[in-house]
Amino acid sequence: MGLKDYFAFNKRQRNGIIVLLTLILGMMIYLIISDYLPPSPASVDFSSFKADMAKVKFKQTDTATKQAIAEPTIQTDKPVRTTPLELNSADSADFMEFPSVSPKVARTIVRFRNALGGYYSKEQLLEVYGLDDACYNSIADKITLDISKVERLDVNKATEKELTHHPYIHKKLAKAIVGYRRENGHFTRLSDIMKVDGIDGDLYEKLSHYLIISN
Repeated sequence: MGLKDYFAFNKRQRNGIIVLLTLILGMMIYLIISDYLPPSPASVDFSSFKADMAKVKFKQTDTATKQAIAEPTIQTDKPVRTTPLELNSADSADFMEFPSVSPKVARTIVRFRNALGGYYSKEQLLEVYGLDDACYNSIADKITLDISKVERLDVNKATEKELTHHPYIHKKLAKAIVGYRRENGHFTRLSDIMKVDGIDGDLYEKLSHYLIISN
């Protein structure tokens, strides 16, 4: 069999070879010019974003965003409250007696309060998802606050799960608190929690109202 016999193809085989060579040539051209093409956008990993969404409804403080998504808050067909309302004991129906508080916002005020363990400051209402500055200003003078109702966690006994349930403590920070306690023993002063990585002065000021130190 001569060398020429190896290159004898029928029409279908020749067409297949031409297609194959075209694909190979196209890939070679792409590899040559790919370095000069703009990079494609990197894929975005939303896993951490989804994990943090569990607390977003409690921690959203962006006024512009809250105003954009809040329900209409002016209610003219319901009773108007004329007496002061105690913030740490009122239920959602009580808050709805303020014309500027919608049913959704009233429920969120109570849910946020229960998750915190109570409000220590009226200004914390500005952290309630859907409650804007105008709404806050309209009710601030009509509410009172009994801080003795605030519930506290024992930072020397609370589990990682218990700490994580608090809106001001994310899972990573709860793990760091428990880890520090395990390695260094019980906290002797509440301010010692600032030694935990992730707790600065501002966060300590907020947490100090919700934590206690056991003997």
